Amino acid sequence: MPTRSPTRVRTRLGTAAAGVAAVGALLVAVGTFLPWVVSGSVLRDSYESISVVRTVRALDGNPLELVLDGWTMIIPALTLCVVGHALGFRRTAATISTILAIICGTIAATATVLSGGEDVGLGIAGAGPITMLIGSVLTVIGGVGIFAGQRSGATGDVGGEP
Repeated sequence: MPTRSPTRVRTRLGTAAAGVAAVGALLVAVGTFLPWVVSGSVLRDSYESISVVRTVRALDGNPLELVLDGWTMIIPALTLCVVGHALGFRRTAATISTILAIICGTIAATATVLSGGEDVGLGIAGAGPITMLIGSVLTVIGGVGIFAGQRSGATGDVGGEP
């Protein structure tokens, strides 16, 4: 006779944690479009900054060029995590989004510490990195909550002879 394994049942904590993680992921994505670099009176988001680095060929042949390519994949990766969560792959989506949030949060925290704000003539702006840092923290908290908010449910079929 076929048997089913126990299913994972989402609790209120798991539902709330998923909401926190979703808000965090949204803030991480929005943070990439906010100012990251200030140059005179011009504010550039992360993608415009990457375009400038590629235009002046500052990293040609350098392994750090892969970091720029990876940065452009933040939003698609977060989107896949949201879709995966919606399809029931909660722990996998939480794991991937938490790892991504830790990486983005580290970069954003470094940029925030080095930031001079929007008052400097040339440097790192504060809005993008701070927003991404807040989003990363929320995503990590939500990811941990997703794991903590699931419990094993009873099996539908215990098997055995009828």
